[in-house]
Amino acid sequence: MMHMKGAFDIVDLLLRGGAVALNLLVAVQFLRWPAQRFAMTAGSLFAVSIAGYGLASSGHVTDALGLPSEALVIAAVLASAFFWWFALALFRDDFAWRHVYALPPGLLLVFYGMRQWSEGPGRTAGELLHQVVVVLLLIHVVSLAVRELGDDLVDSRRRFRVVVALVLPVVGLTIAVTELYRLRQPLPEWTVLAQSSMLATLSLAFAVWTTVIRQNLFVSSPSVPQPRADRLGPAERLELQRLQSVISKGSCFEPDLSLGSLARQLALPEHRLRRLINKGLGYRNFAAFLNDHRVAEAKRRLADPEQAREQVASIAYGLGYASLAPFNRAFRELTGLTPSDYRAQALARHVDSGNS
Repeated sequence: MMHMKGAFDIVDLLLRGGAVALNLLVAVQFLRWPAQRFAMTAGSLFAVSIAGYGLASSGHVTDALGLPSEALVIAAVLASAFFWWFALALFRDDFAWRHVYALPPGLLLVFYGMRQWSEGPGRTAGELLHQVVVVLLLIHVVSLAVRELGDDLVDSRRRFRVVVALVLPVVGLTIAVTELYRLRQPLPEWTVLAQSSMLATLSLAFAVWTTVIRQNLFVSSPSVPQPRADRLGPAERLELQRLQSVISKGSCFEPDLSLGSLARQLALPEHRLRRLINKGLGYRNFAAFLNDHRVAEAKRRLADPEQAREQVASIAYGLGYASLAPFNRAFRELTGLTPSDYRAQALARHVDSGNS
């Protein structure tokens, strides 16, 4: 029996050691990429925190290596927050740091302190609140992955969204149940090896993903269109001309226009249209593609003296928006002004030019 336990410990140590090495390699890779600095930093912090979790979650590993277990545990505690940061920056092309994003890691540290330095109900409350924050963060990450899956034009990011949506709930629930079970009684010995096996498998998959990742997943200015029509073949360039012709005729202004309905208009498979808009026109998101063309036309109509009396809401509806709020939001994001302010400035310039 002792011989069996010794073999289990060796296998567990090897698996965790491999997972730690892979995650540290990923952390270095992230920091070497110049694009999207916040996403790279968050990804690196996440990889380091998972390495810390791999070591801190096994007592005999830290004892054998003489490592400072407290620092490793703190790194592991913040893993879910770091991954949340990474997902925010990855899935949102218009991501910008907000101070509220520092709240989840702060709460995790507070609840960790309750677990460490409180007794009885305080300790239990700290553990439960910690798991609540982790679950809420994972739910938000999954919602981010699923919400714009249909509009995402970057194939490698679409695949990662699917993986996150399918794998993350299972992994998160498994870890949460395990940690809560451990509050009441020690875990069975076999769960230690199962944990290290899962950790090594996921770490290997993440390392492979970051190694073979395509360059267009992380770019310096994800919200700015970056066309790469030179990567399209002759047949695709002809299809791109058809797409541009349809756009020039106002198809972008149709209400409830989706990638699928536009593909049907062009008699193209969705994956091919996605590639045309991404490579040929430089957009990473279908909604951004629509908003660019709709706002450009809105600027023309708002600046037209002949349409000076047309209601802003009427213009918004005529451009395919279902309500005024998303139109105002898209217009402000692209111009820095409200539609009304833009119209006032444009018409004032027209009056001044007429008087000069």
